[in-house]
Amino acid sequence: MILKNCATVSEHLILYRKKMTDRVRTTMASPILTHYNALLNYKNCNLTRFMLVFLMSLFLLDLFAQILFFRFEEFGYCIYMLMGVGFMSLIYYAFIRESKQAFIREMKKEESDSEKGVIRRSHLPTIVLYVYETLILLFTSFLHMILNPGEVPIIFLILLIILPMLIFDQIWRVHLMILSVSVIYLISAYAVLSAENYGPILIYVLMDDVISLVWSGIMIHARTVALQTNGISETSASHDGLTGILNRRGGDALINSSIKSGVPGAFIIFDIDNFKHINDTYGHQKGDDILKAVARCLADSFRKEDIVARMGGDEFLVYAIRMVDRKYVESKLEDVERNLHKIVIDEQTGDHVTASIGCAVNDGTYIDYSALFRTADHMLYMVKQNGKDCFAVKDTSFKV
Repeated sequence: MILKNCATVSEHLILYRKKMTDRVRTTMASPILTHYNALLNYKNCNLTRFMLVFLMSLFLLDLFAQILFFRFEEFGYCIYMLMGVGFMSLIYYAFIRESKQAFIREMKKEESDSEKGVIRRSHLPTIVLYVYETLILLFTSFLHMILNPGEVPIIFLILLIILPMLIFDQIWRVHLMILSVSVIYLISAYAVLSAENYGPILIYVLMDDVISLVWSGIMIHARTVALQTNGISETSASHDGLTGILNRRGGDALINSSIKSGVPGAFIIFDIDNFKHINDTYGHQKGDDILKAVARCLADSFRKEDIVARMGGDEFLVYAIRMVDRKYVESKLEDVERNLHKIVIDEQTGDHVTASIGCAVNDGTYIDYSALFRTADHMLYMVKQNGKDCFAVKDTSFKV
C-alpha cells in the first residue's frame, strides 16, 4: 500500500513538473515576450553583480572583525576569508565588470531584432548567474568541510534553497543545478567524513533538495504567470483592440526608434476613401469589418519586419524597412491597391474598398519622425485633391 501511494505521488509530481516545464517553455518562446526575456536577462546580470558586491562586503566585514579581535588560532580562518574576497574580486573584475557593456549591447540587439520581427534570446546573463551561484554553493560547502567537517552545513543548506529561486529559466535546468551541487557535496563529504557523521548530513541534504526543488518550481511558475500577465498588458497597450495590429502608440514608438537609429524605409499613410459613407450606409458593424479586412490586407501585403499600425479611425500607417527604391515602392503600392480593391463592401452594387495613399521614402537622412510624417501627409493631401484611389510618392532627401 505504501509503495502504491508513493508511486501515485511520484506520478502526480512528474505530471505537475511536466506541466510547469511546458508552460515556461511556451512563455520563453512567445514573440510577445521577447523584450521581457532580454530585460529579464539584463536583470539577471545586475543581480549577479549585486550578489558579488554583497558577498565581498560580507567577507571584508568578517575579515576586519577577525583582525580587530585577532587570536592566533583563527589565523587560518582569516586566510580563508581573504581568499574568498580575492576570489570574488577576480570574478567581478575579470568577468562581470568587463562583460557589462557586452550584456547591454546584447539586450539592445535583441530589442532591435524584436522590432524587426526576429526572435532571439541571449542566455549569457542567465549562464553567468548559474555559474556564479554554483561557485558560491561549492565554495560554501568546501569551506564548511574544511572548518567544521563534522557539523551540519547550515549555511550551505539555506543557500541551496534560496539561490535557485532567484533564477528564471526552464525548471529542469534549475533542478539540474540543485542536484549537481548536492551530488558534488555528498561525494566530497563521503571522502572526508566518517560513516557516523556522514549519515545525518546525507539525510539533511536530501531533505533540503526536496524543499529546494519544490520551492524553485513554485517560484518559476509564479514568475512565469506574472511574465505572461505583463506581456498581455503590454500587448494590449500597444495594439489595436479591433484589428489586432499595432495602434498609434505602438507604431509611432517603433517607427520613431527606427528613424532615430538611421534605418531607411518607406513611410506610408493609408486613408480609406469615403469611410464615413460606408458607416452611414451599411452600419458601424460593416465599418468595423472593413477596418479588420484592411488591416489583414496590409499585414499580408508587407513583410514581417515592416511596421504596420492603425493610426485611428480609417487611417493606417506602414514603415517598410529598407524599402527605398522608388520604382519598387510604386510597384508595391500598386499591388496593395489591387489587394484593397478585392475587399468587397456590397456584393450587389459591386462597391469595393479604395484608399488614398501618401508615401515619403526615407533614405536615412530623415532624423525626425514629425518631418517624415508631414511629408507623407502632404503627399496624401495631394492624392485626395486629385480624386482619391491613388498614391503619391516623394523620395527626396530631408532638407532642414
